[in-house]
Amino acid sequence: MKKELLLATALVSTVGLAGIAQAADSRGSTSGHVRVGVEGENADSGADDTVANHQKANFSVSISDVTDSGITVATGFTLADEGGSEVDVSGLTLTFTDGSSLQLVEAGSASAAHAVSVPGAGGEQGIANTSANRAPTALTMGAGSDVIGFDYQTVEDAFGIEGFRANASASFNSDVGTTAGSTKTVTLENSYAVGVTYVTTAGDSTITLGAGYNQADYNNGTATKDGAVYHLGATAVTGDLTVGAGFMSGDYLAENRQMSGSYVALGAKYVSDDITFNVGMTTSDAKDEALGVNATSSEDSIDKVGASIDYVVSDGVTATVGYTNVDAKDEGTDDATHSGAAWYVGATVSF
Repeated sequence: MKKELLLATALVSTVGLAGIAQAADSRGSTSGHVRVGVEGENADSGADDTVANHQKANFSVSISDVTDSGITVATGFTLADEGGSEVDVSGLTLTFTDGSSLQLVEAGSASAAHAVSVPGAGGEQGIANTSANRAPTALTMGAGSDVIGFDYQTVEDAFGIEGFRANASASFNSDVGTTAGSTKTVTLENSYAVGVTYVTTAGDSTITLGAGYNQADYNNGTATKDGAVYHLGATAVTGDLTVGAGFMSGDYLAENRQMSGSYVALGAKYVSDDITFNVGMTTSDAKDEALGVNATSSEDSIDKVGASIDYVVSDGVTATVGYTNVDAKDEGTDDATHSGAAWYVGATVSF
C-alpha cells in the first residue's frame, strides 16, 4: 500500500507542478480505421475448409495540453478496438521540455516499449491456437505490468550517446491477496522493467538495436518461479528493403500454469512505389507445468511462415493479400486441429 500511496502522491504533485490549470495550448485529434476482408482456413485435421468475413474497426481520441512551463500533458481513449465495442481510457503522459517523458497509470512495461518491429505477413489470416499450447506468441511475451505504475523515458541521445534512449518502469499491486495451490489462478503483484534502443548507421543502412528485461512477482506461493523474461532484436533498413530478427526467452506465468519458453522472429519487407512485400517466420516453444511442478514435460511449439502484399489504392485505403502456414504441437504431439494454412483478401480504410 505504501508504494501505491507514494505513486499517487507523485502523480498529484507532478501534475500540479506542471501547472495544468494554466494550460497555454490545448489540442485533440482523432484517428481510426475499418478493416474488411475475407479469410479462408484449411486445417491439417482434414476438416472442411472454412471461409469467413472479417470486419473490424478502431476509433481513438487523443487529447493534450501544453502548459505555460512547456510541459505537454497527454491522454486519450479508444471507443472501438478491432471489432470489439469498448471504452478504454489511457493514463497520463507528461513530456518535459528536454524531450524526456513520464507515463503514469497504465504505463506498460519499459521492456516491451523497446521490442523491435520485425517484418512479417500482414492480413487477418491464421489458424486459432488452443489454450493448452503455452508457447510464446510475441517478443513481448511475459512483459506484464499492473495499471498502477509508471514508465520513464529518457531524452534522445541519452547519456551523451548518439542514437541511444532508454526506459525504466515499475508497477505495484501489493494489495492483492496471497494464494496457494496448483489450481489457483495467479495474479501479478509487482513488476520492474528496463529497455534500451540504439540507432546507428553502417554504410547505406540504418541499424536499430533493441533489448529489454522484465521481472514480475505473482501472488501464488505454490509457484516455484516468478516472471523473468528478456528480448533482443535488430532491424536494418537499406533503401526500400528492411530486414529484422528478434529473440525472447525466460519464465512467465498465466492462469494456473508456469512456463519456460523462447521465441524467434525473422522477416523482411520491400517497398516498391505503392506496393509492399512482406515475408516472415516465427518459431516458439515452451515447457508448461502446473504451479510448483518442475519443467519436465514435452514442449509446446508453434511455427509460422507467411507472406503478404499490400497495395496503396489511394490515400488512406490499402488492399492486402496474405498467406500463413502454421505448425503446432501440444506436449510434443502434432496438433492437426490447430495447424494448417490460411489466406486473407481485404482492405483497410483509415483516417
